[in-house]
Amino acid sequence: MSVGILILAAGRSRRMGTDKRLLPWRETRLLERSIQLCRDSGLSYRIALSCREDDDLIAQRFEPNCIRIKESDLGLGHTLAHAIGSLPRSWSGVIVHLADMPLVQVSTFQTIAHELQKHPIVIPSYQQQWGNPRGFSQSLWPELALLRGDQGAKDLIKKHSDLCHVLDLTDAGVLVDIDTQKDYQTWQH
Repeated sequence: MSVGILILAAGRSRRMGTDKRLLPWRETRLLERSIQLCRDSGLSYRIALSCREDDDLIAQRFEPNCIRIKESDLGLGHTLAHAIGSLPRSWSGVIVHLADMPLVQVSTFQTIAHELQKHPIVIPSYQQQWGNPRGFSQSLWPELALLRGDQGAKDLIKKHSDLCHVLDLTDAGVLVDIDTQKDYQTWQH
């Protein structure tokens, strides 16, 4: 059994005014950067995309690693819930990675995957601040599949706080997501 990565890339940014997944990011694009990080980790991955026509080209480029999510506009929780049901059963756990977090270090994915062999929930932390991506053992997938709306797994983590392993890292990238034009301008260079 192995751990894989689920890249959540189905949402469009309402605050950015554009599809941030396609924004230039150094020598590539923001989404492609996240995918490359996952590839470089050596772990299997899947990408959760919407069923909108504007995601068709992304899906074609990265098949067969794409999961298309109907009604992804219902939010992060809805997208995660539906993607969980399409993950390979051979995975013993999943690391949920947000496509707008291009500064996470490859070693962070590998460390979370290792820790998921011992802990049901793994949360990276930098300077005592919880970050992302977060890992969940397969035993929690039925509960992840019940998520709805725009809330992620926050309530699940609260409910199972006794199962959480907070992983102190030197990776500040676990705290950096690109949600606004200011974030983009700050971190792109």
